[in-house]
Amino acid sequence: MSEIQAPKEIFQRLEADVVDQRVALEQISVALYKHLSDIKVGNIMLIGNSGTGKTTIMRAIERMFESNIGLGSFLNTIRLNANIVSNDESTETESSVIVERLHQNALKIMGDHPDPERFRQLMEHSVVFLDEVDKIRAYVGDKANPRGILAQEALLTLIEGEGISRPLTVKNADGTLVQHKVHIDTGRILFICGGAFEGLYDMVYRRVASGETKDKLIQEYVVAETQEDMEQKEHFSLHDYVRYEDMFDYGMTPQFLGRFDEVIVLNDLTIKGLMRIFIEPHNSLFREARRYFRSLGIELQVSKEGVREIAETAYDNHRLGARALRMVFKRVMRGIEFDPHTNYLVKDQGAKKVLTITREMVQRYS
Repeated sequence: MSEIQAPKEIFQRLEADVVDQRVALEQISVALYKHLSDIKVGNIMLIGNSGTGKTTIMRAIERMFESNIGLGSFLNTIRLNANIVSNDESTETESSVIVERLHQNALKIMGDHPDPERFRQLMEHSVVFLDEVDKIRAYVGDKANPRGILAQEALLTLIEGEGISRPLTVKNADGTLVQHKVHIDTGRILFICGGAFEGLYDMVYRRVASGETKDKLIQEYVVAETQEDMEQKEHFSLHDYVRYEDMFDYGMTPQFLGRFDEVIVLNDLTIKGLMRIFIEPHNSLFREARRYFRSLGIELQVSKEGVREIAETAYDNHRLGARALRMVFKRVMRGIEFDPHTNYLVKDQGAKKVLTITREMVQRYS
């Protein structure tokens, strides 16, 4: 085990990169802590619209492993699109796509010093992130989806924990090559699957609003035009209402979904969250832009009003989530990046060149 002593420490590391997803990160941190402690842990299913942070979460996990010297046996992480897993009609081939990727990645990590025990650890301690898992649903509408059924069956075999043997060639001290057969328990691999699950929101809302189940829509009171006027407003959050039965109806088979301990719904991003994403993460758009302008001898700044305007404009394209930030910011910076010295620069008292992105600039160029 590493120097990480509690799930809260994992949460703090992930939160540096992932904004506005506190509840999801808490659940993921517990699962990762169990995985690092070699305690049996169920897998994780993430539900979230495009741009809400599914891929960002996986990248944050990768960075945590890479930056912690005590987590050397957990470096084997891969990201795959679920459609790649379901490309072949052979279930054996489908499951081996993941195993082969993990195998090759483990060899790359070990480099010129392959070792059977380290190889086993890298394989069994790996984390597999499958994106767009909603695309391998067992049926779409009233029609069966054979590829989805095959993919779920193949993944189920792997997730349940099949024992496999993988070849590893090791060079002895005398230069001779010896091939080992290393036994791998795939049941120790942690799977994090994610998808947008388009249509699930409407499907669950219809179920709850129908009144045919025990779930009832939450009614909350909000202030209308005056303090004396109050009106009732329905509150619906997919996180509060989604059930395993809804996932079955969507097309995820009970056998497959039964291997996931957590079904986590990511929050849709707020304007405040988009503002933080634009500024705070180590690889944020703003930090990237600052590095670029520093190479030109210019200090890039942005006013608080400018950040809010970028976030508000991106929020209008909510289906893109955080990706809308890049679209908006690139429109603003297109001409400025090419020729920042024309009409944009001011000098401070130290004669340092400063470029400040204001609300007016965002409105003008976005």
